[in-house]
Amino acid sequence: MKSSPHRPSIELLFKRGLGSAEIARRLQISSSTVRNVVAAIKKRGDASEVKKSGRPRSVNTRNTRAIIKKRIIRNDGLSLNRMASQLGIARSTVQSIVKNDLKLKSYKLRRGHTFKVRRVSDVIWTDEKIFTIEPLPNRQNQRQLLSKDDSMSPKRRLAHNRLFPKSVMVWAGITATGKTPLVFIERNVKINSEVYQKIVLMDNLLPWVTQHFAGGPFILQQDWAPSHGSRSTLAVLEAHFPGFLDKNLWPASSPDLNPMDFSVWGMLEGKIAGKVFATVDDLKAALEVAWASIDDGYLRRTVNSVKKRLRACVKARGSNFEILL
Repeated sequence: MKSSPHRPSIELLFKRGLGSAEIARRLQISSSTVRNVVAAIKKRGDASEVKKSGRPRSVNTRNTRAIIKKRIIRNDGLSLNRMASQLGIARSTVQSIVKNDLKLKSYKLRRGHTFKVRRVSDVIWTDEKIFTIEPLPNRQNQRQLLSKDDSMSPKRRLAHNRLFPKSVMVWAGITATGKTPLVFIERNVKINSEVYQKIVLMDNLLPWVTQHFAGGPFILQQDWAPSHGSRSTLAVLEAHFPGFLDKNLWPASSPDLNPMDFSVWGMLEGKIAGKVFATVDDLKAALEVAWASIDDGYLRRTVNSVKKRLRACVKARGSNFEILL
């Protein structure tokens, strides 16, 4: 309740001996106001206003709430500290209004890039593949000229290879403007989260993107093998490769959309086709030569073809879209 401006006059008349009813009549104010002031005089000896203790009156008013609401509508990322400073009120008041009156809650921004087809040139397309020291037999192309009588005779040779030939796992990636180093992971090494993070991401990919993109934006694509999607790997990706396509943006089991799957690995196999290598090191050397021979024109054409595939995939509603290409 507001303090009465008639306190001094009430005090003066009361000390002259006038009663409350007479004071109210002379000043033309309510008798309850006079009685409250007289009671204060009797208690404290004067009519001075006592300063209230405790917290100051809240500035959580309708006008303040309206101002804060309008500012949030204009910019829902506005800092509460900054808003409080601009309005000259406590941050706790702003926070209370936002939470209790406006019923709003603070959320972290969702991580990840909005994947746009026009930015397909910024994507690093990655994948792994096993290569063996012996090529797989191609029964369609490997033929033998024989007479009809000899077609089922011992003269007809068998196409075969070793049951478990030596092999190596290869990881690689491409962009429209370059290719990563080949990363070889030996057969007896299990590609767990620790191996993937250290050998692939930190030792090879990070130095390459640092040099190739020179601080510019890029988007990392990978499949979602267990070692790629573990919590510790996601932490490494967020720290060093913030523009990566998460599970919400890149579907699992989608080789027809990854140029490494639909083009690059096949091309690399073709370059070493028909060759038998004595050792895994010989196989690695041949793969390095084949990888180095890939030119920028091929990379650009292959990556650009992803746009057409993405459109076809959308048109087919995610089902088989090869017939639309």
